Amino acid sequence: MAYIRTIIAAVIGGVLFSLIHAPLPWTLGPIVSVALVGLVQKQPMVWNLQVRNAALVLLGYAMGRPFTLATLQAIAEQLPLMLLATLVTVSAGVFTGWIMYRQTKINFTSCLLGCVPGGLSQMVVLAAEMKDVDLTAVTIMQTLRMLAVVFTIPFLTIHILTDGSVGEGAWEVALQAADMTTALVFALVAVAGAVVGTKLHLPTAAMLGPILATAGFAIATGLPAPAVPQPLLYAAQLCVGAFIGMSIELQRIVSYQGMGPVLIGGVLLVLLVSMGMGTAVAVLTGESFATAFLSTAPGGLTEMGITALTVGANISTMTAYQLTRLLFIMLVFPYIAKGIVAIYQKKYVK
Repeated sequence: MAYIRTIIAAVIGGVLFSLIHAPLPWTLGPIVSVALVGLVQKQPMVWNLQVRNAALVLLGYAMGRPFTLATLQAIAEQLPLMLLATLVTVSAGVFTGWIMYRQTKINFTSCLLGCVPGGLSQMVVLAAEMKDVDLTAVTIMQTLRMLAVVFTIPFLTIHILTDGSVGEGAWEVALQAADMTTALVFALVAVAGAVVGTKLHLPTAAMLGPILATAGFAIATGLPAPAVPQPLLYAAQLCVGAFIGMSIELQRIVSYQGMGPVLIGGVLLVLLVSMGMGTAVAVLTGESFATAFLSTAPGGLTEMGITALTVGANISTMTAYQLTRLLFIMLVFPYIAKGIVAIYQKKYVK
């Protein structure tokens, strides 16, 4: 019964957001509706992790199919620029964390981990491994940051950075003419990618595994990967949106006074920095500004991938930039964070 309630809320949200022509209605609508229902009934909603992972496999396949050998060569040439964009974006997040610490009573370590543009789950896991961290504060800061980014970036990309139209070419409604055997083979490849990615503990393995497996298989075999029918993509977005909405506990946000204005200002700062980096990437690489902005935006791979699919951006470039930042935050930033905290404690904590 709990799952049915979540599904009904998610569908209603998707329909309402579609009627008002909101960006990413089948992702943002379920996020809002499921989170609000959870707030009204004063307890979290319920959604199945395996259903979300299945949706991520489908979205990962859709993101992996445009990769070619030429795009991989172009990505390799842009690697220094990807690292620079990552460092600039993370630095803006660190600066926001310092401002948050100065303006609130939350300790410095918690502010640092709460404001850096990494994934919600990754930052919470990292916070749990460090001393003197307020896990609730980190969770709330990352949740507010995620909400601001998820709602702002799709709107900017769809209505300002492009001509406002979402062409049918972005949602290729193919498959009726596709070879069903080929479609089945690619489906198995995507699922295998998710399984292997999980075994290897890749970040967002249910999505990243299928992206890498689909891209690698398509490049190695030269087979064209069939497009995903639009209704299936909408259903996948709904499943992801319902899971995100279920994960948000709005009632906890009001428990920290003074956090909201500083965090919103910090998000705006990071967005401005990202737009600046996006402009530089667009000028230096010749990519569209929408593609460059999604590549440098402080969002998650899932949300930016859905937006890129919607506006017909260069999926390969966007994925490469976002993946570079994600890996940097997961593999390198923990050491940077611990170093910054150690320097701060040595200098300011008596």
